[in-house]
Amino acid sequence: MKLTRKEQRARKRTCLPLDGIYYLKARDAPSREVSVESRVKELSPVVGLFKIGKETYTRFGPEVVRTVQDYGAEVFLDLKYHDIPATVKGAADAASQLGVYMFNVHASGGLEMMRAAVEGARDGAKKYGTRLPKIVGVTVLTSIDDKILNQELRIPGRVEDHVQYLARLTNKAGLDGIVCSATDLPMIKNMLPRGFIYVTPGIKGPRTSAGTDQKRVATPGNAVEYGSDIVVVGRAIIGHKTSEERIQAGYEVLEDIAKHF
Repeated sequence: MKLTRKEQRARKRTCLPLDGIYYLKARDAPSREVSVESRVKELSPVVGLFKIGKETYTRFGPEVVRTVQDYGAEVFLDLKYHDIPATVKGAADAASQLGVYMFNVHASGGLEMMRAAVEGARDGAKKYGTRLPKIVGVTVLTSIDDKILNQELRIPGRVEDHVQYLARLTNKAGLDGIVCSATDLPMIKNMLPRGFIYVTPGIKGPRTSAGTDQKRVATPGNAVEYGSDIVVVGRAIIGHKTSEERIQAGYEVLEDIAKHF
């Protein structure tokens, strides 16, 4: 697939979750069953970054990172570290050893924990001779609305206010950016430094939905217009039945992003 220059830029900003997959290598998957390897091979022409979350990493371990990297693709290690500072520092060191492009922590773990992640990543990159990964802080999950925040989590105020607070805390800790809803960006970008990275899940396709578990969503083009650097798109691409349909859906995401460059 030949992409225009703008579409190539859009591809680098498009991230696909590798969730719900039960086989790592194509040779191990029964006929018509998807594997991590086959999905990366299929969609890497339209996806520049693959997100490895808790399910996939727990199932396959570090080998899944290497499998994605073998195809020249980048990895967003989405394990959302949230623990005591010493434990998170060790995990960040290990993430650097894997050579991932980016990993995340929960900003609600606090300032000391996030600073420990930065320290661990720097130590690991120096120790193993790998590049320094980007670290982004998760503010408020896109599945959480005001009602859940107030009644279940017992955090008063609006989601927007809590996102702002955690975004500022993330910046103070020295992280590279945040994970937040694209709809949060217009109100927080001006309070954060230039070059701060914004990763936005809850992205629906130009003509598809993001799923009922997502409360705050946007299209890829809307997200970039709001200020997103990386859009995480899942169901809108992999929800289609055939390879041709999935690739076409991915290409439509690139087109929607490219219109805003």
